[in-house]
Amino acid sequence: MGALASILESLASKAAEYMVDSTPEQLGYLFNHESKFQNLWSKVQELKDARQRVQQSVDEANRNGEKIFHDVERWLTMVNDKISDQATTQLQEDEKKAMESYFAGFLLGIKSRYHLSKKAEKEMEAITQLLNGKDQFDRVSYRSVVEGMSIRPVKEYEAFGSRSDAFNGLMAVLNDDNVNIIGVYGMGGVGKTTLVKEAARQIIAKEKKLFDEVILVAITQASNNSNIQNEITEKLGLKIEERSVDVRAARLHDRLKKINKVLIILDDIWEEHDLDALGIPSVDKHKGLKISMTSRRLEVLKSMGSQKSLPIDILKEDEAWNLFKIVAGPIAERSDLQSKANEVAQKCAGLPIAIATVAKALKHKENLHEWEDALEQLKPSEVNCRGVPGAVYSAIEMSYKYLKTEDLKSTFLLCSIMGHNAAIEDLLKYCTGLGLFHGLDTIQKVRNRVLTLVSELEDSSLLLAGSTPECFGMHDVVCDVAISIASGDRGWLALGKEDVFEGWSDVETMRNYNLVSLQHTKVSELSDELECPNLTFFAMVNRDSCLKIPNNFFKGMKRLKVLSLEKVNLSSVPSSIGSLRSLCTLRLIDCGVEDIVMLGELVNLEILDLRNSGIRLLPKEIGQLRRLKLLDLSYCYSLKVVSPNVLSSLSRLEELYFFHSFDRWEVEGSDNLIRSNASLVELQHLSRLTTLKVRVPNEQAMPEDNIFLGKLERYKICIGDGKWYWTETRTEASRMLKLKMKRSSNLFSGIKLLLRKTESLYVDEAEDVREMLDDPVNQGLPHLKHLKLSNVSDMKFVIGSRMFVSCLESLDLHSLMNLESICEAQLKAESFGRLRFLEVSECKMLKNLFSFSIAKRLRQLEEIEVSHCNNMREFIIVEKEEEIGENDNLEFPQLRSLSLRYLPTFNGAWYSQKTLKSVRWLFGKMVIFPVLKKLGICCGIEYEVQDVDLDIRTTMECELEACRDDDSVKELVKKCLSSSGGMENVERLWPNQLDEHSYSKLTSFFLEGCRKLLNVFPLSMLMRLQKLENLSIWNCESLEEIICESQSQEINVSAMQSLSPQLIQSNVITFEFSCLPSLTLIGLPNLKSICHKTQAISWHLLKKMEVYGCNKVEILFASQEISGNINEQPLFWVNKFTFPNLHQLTLGWNVGVKEIWRLIPSSISFQNLIILEQIDMVEKFKNSEEYLSHLSTSNSQNDLIKEYENSEKDQSNPCKKQKRHGT
Repeated sequence: MGALASILESLASKAAEYMVDSTPEQLGYLFNHESKFQNLWSKVQELKDARQRVQQSVDEANRNGEKIFHDVERWLTMVNDKISDQATTQLQEDEKKAMESYFAGFLLGIKSRYHLSKKAEKEMEAITQLLNGKDQFDRVSYRSVVEGMSIRPVKEYEAFGSRSDAFNGLMAVLNDDNVNIIGVYGMGGVGKTTLVKEAARQIIAKEKKLFDEVILVAITQASNNSNIQNEITEKLGLKIEERSVDVRAARLHDRLKKINKVLIILDDIWEEHDLDALGIPSVDKHKGLKISMTSRRLEVLKSMGSQKSLPIDILKEDEAWNLFKIVAGPIAERSDLQSKANEVAQKCAGLPIAIATVAKALKHKENLHEWEDALEQLKPSEVNCRGVPGAVYSAIEMSYKYLKTEDLKSTFLLCSIMGHNAAIEDLLKYCTGLGLFHGLDTIQKVRNRVLTLVSELEDSSLLLAGSTPECFGMHDVVCDVAISIASGDRGWLALGKEDVFEGWSDVETMRNYNLVSLQHTKVSELSDELECPNLTFFAMVNRDSCLKIPNNFFKGMKRLKVLSLEKVNLSSVPSSIGSLRSLCTLRLIDCGVEDIVMLGELVNLEILDLRNSGIRLLPKEIGQLRRLKLLDLSYCYSLKVVSPNVLSSLSRLEELYFFHSFDRWEVEGSDNLIRSNASLVELQHLSRLTTLKVRVPNEQAMPEDNIFLGKLERYKICIGDGKWYWTETRTEASRMLKLKMKRSSNLFSGIKLLLRKTESLYVDEAEDVREMLDDPVNQGLPHLKHLKLSNVSDMKFVIGSRMFVSCLESLDLHSLMNLESICEAQLKAESFGRLRFLEVSECKMLKNLFSFSIAKRLRQLEEIEVSHCNNMREFIIVEKEEEIGENDNLEFPQLRSLSLRYLPTFNGAWYSQKTLKSVRWLFGKMVIFPVLKKLGICCGIEYEVQDVDLDIRTTMECELEACRDDDSVKELVKKCLSSSGGMENVERLWPNQLDEHSYSKLTSFFLEGCRKLLNVFPLSMLMRLQKLENLSIWNCESLEEIICESQSQEINVSAMQSLSPQLIQSNVITFEFSCLPSLTLIGLPNLKSICHKTQAISWHLLKKMEVYGCNKVEILFASQEISGNINEQPLFWVNKFTFPNLHQLTLGWNVGVKEIWRLIPSSISFQNLIILEQIDMVEKFKNSEEYLSHLSTSNSQNDLIKEYENSEKDQSNPCKKQKRHGT
């Protein structure tokens, strides 16, 4: 606010412009001017007193070395302006003028008094506001945090490339106003603290502060509320004299609420803490507060209200090696030690703390035998786990001890003997056999408990997610520690593939074991009979095909509950297995067993798993297993006969698996009076059956009364002829149904009840799919996640108004010949909200994919693949009734892959029915792809090779690579290069302006068959291509350049101005493709250069370049230094930085090429070029000498030319190699 003098002068100059209203308020300014000035003087004095008190506090704080709050400093500045001598003098003059105007002329006096009196009131209001502002000050200063003490830079952080996603995710959440509590979790020593410290450090370092305060507090196991409070107050520079925890919490609470935006990081939380008891306000009461927590257990984070929890995984192999080198120093790369050092680094399992500990221990070990000894110590240890560094062992053991229940601990230890990427279903079978969970009387209840425990162990970072949701993993280091614990505490013998076991003869030791697990262990010859009276679990995964199990081997294991043998050669079942009356789980996996009659004696058996066995017959004796709950005969390809009534005898059976196995179900009621095989009618007698995986090729074998199917909770059922199975893991679900039949009306009520619950549905060749999907009995398929339809001719749309597709994740439509639209007009609001994958092929009548309103819902879409849709014109259609503004756009925030193949009439991504206009370019600015990584445009014609349909890309990369000298293939390639087709109307791919977020993460770009396209990338897009890893351009016959300076005259200036300053230097395009290893240019007959403008583009990582059929290219490479002295445009302008790593250059059918190198100086070298292949080019020249002169006239390439000459004489030259074809 300015001084009173300036304000009054400004108002006085405009006074004549105002007239006085006759309201009571306005009259008050005329007759009460004296009292108004008296009140103003009173407020001025009050402000002076307030200023004095604040200034005294500020002076005291300065003497104590404290910092003054910025708002206090601003307040003092404003007050000093208000009460300055100049402002006081002006106020006195205003008061005098107001009094004098009272006796002046009537009109002039009224105007003057009015404005001066009104101004006095405004000044009084301004002073009152300043006085109120002072009352907001609880204190005027604070003790600053000593720089570098609370949050130190982390040296090794830059080596953690795999942390970038987690780090970016953390920073994004910290910027999200909708998330206030964030968690970071991972196993001990994985780098959680490092990550949050780096985030805090960068936040503090930024000029534009995200937070006013950042407080990082380490929470240890021994921490109590008082200790945590002390650390927070110390970081805040706050003094609290009181000792009471509650009083301290109240003081801390008040202090934190006065900080506008504050981030509190609670590191390494082991158990739930009451934030309110600590003095940390609720995020509901303090909107500027964010809390970030780290823990080994996701459960702890959730219990403390984490709204977003981010996992931290181990380091990748190359990152682990880089960190090891950083910590160990130069010795790790010493030539005689490097290989051993690398092995040691791998043994540390990607754990930063393990890597750092081991690397430091070996930092000064200069002898090879010391590194070899270290490698030996890092091998899994039987008892004392010497290979695990103490810090890592303690962290994992502590995590184990912190597991709340015995169920968790037992399950964790059991997981440690199951190897990598173990199946949860196998764990279920072990837990059931051992009876770990009391009171759970069904397989499904045990499954639920196992899934819960595995999830908790994953949350605790003691287990890892497997390759699929049905599997789990465990780090080697964690596994070693777990086995060590179990060996010491529980009497387990667990050995792996690096171990050798010869202890069968140690009778006393063997008698004490409770569990024996030999996973690919090298074992000596087995004893005839093993006396293990305490043994309850025996598992062996065999590595020796010659190993034989003696008949009496299991005779001394009377208490055995679980027996699991894998890849053990069992021509017949050892007789001693029949004596295992306590056995609950038997697994004979891939053991070649054929005769299983003896297994009928195991009357207490609950789980029988014979996957991948050689059995041909399921004998009637199996029907004696009346306690059997689970029978798994999957992948028993030789199984042709299931004895009649065996299945119906298994009255307690809950789960039956016949997939990729027996499928010769007899039709009930056929002419055969005596059945020779099983019938599906038998399943009607299994009242407890909840899981069924089966294939029924003959739909007539389905019983009419199949209501029992409606009771199934988990199923994978395939009905219909043909051997077609699930192949894609992304469509895997617990309830899957595949139907291949002419009419679904042949199905009975049971199948319809299954449709209601189905998650993955695949229908092929049915004639009444529309009726099936709309049948009211199905209730709109509310659980459907994956839908695939093939070879259906009667459908005009797929998703009808009766269908619930809120859960749909993938949609695959193939050969729906009459399909006109994917969706019916009216859909429920939540439809397609979870759709991630969309694939459409050979739908000849389909013109577009979605309307604008539906497309806006596709926020989760990750992949789009559209091919062979002859009438596809655009992705999005704006229908007449849809209202959108000029600036409305569509953003696909998760789309990573977009593939367009063989769409001859495709115009672009957007079309409006209102304006009857489509975009003139392939991708408009209205459609935004912020994370798109893979973009493929393939619009050419397919060719048939040896009765196999191959597109041009497959032919070129596979067939040509294999036999380039073959004349027939050479002619085929020529045909491909001269072909054209597809997208006739596409002249541009991109609009003049793109959304700033689109295509910035593009890693793969494949383009083919755009006949009218003149260029590919506008210069304005070049900066978005920095992450490009694959660039292939095929069969674009009009293409003249890859990169153009501008696509239209009207945008030239604005486009150039918007470019990065580094992109244009001295009128030369300067850019680096820093990630691109391969460049392919094929069938571009009008291509002249990469860019018509002189360019200094660096292809730093480029190793392989292929140029075929670029007929107008006359010079391939020319020195940038002569760019102003020649008329011809080379394909590439080069300098010494252009192709530093080019290894392979392949040229073919470039009929216009006159020179490969033009005046390349000695400073520019293709020193890494190993292979130069010339296909069908030498025949243009009369002899070899003319061809060699064509290669180059520059001395800089003499070595390369000499190598070519030498290769003619000596084809075994190992240094450089050139090939020529077509001579």
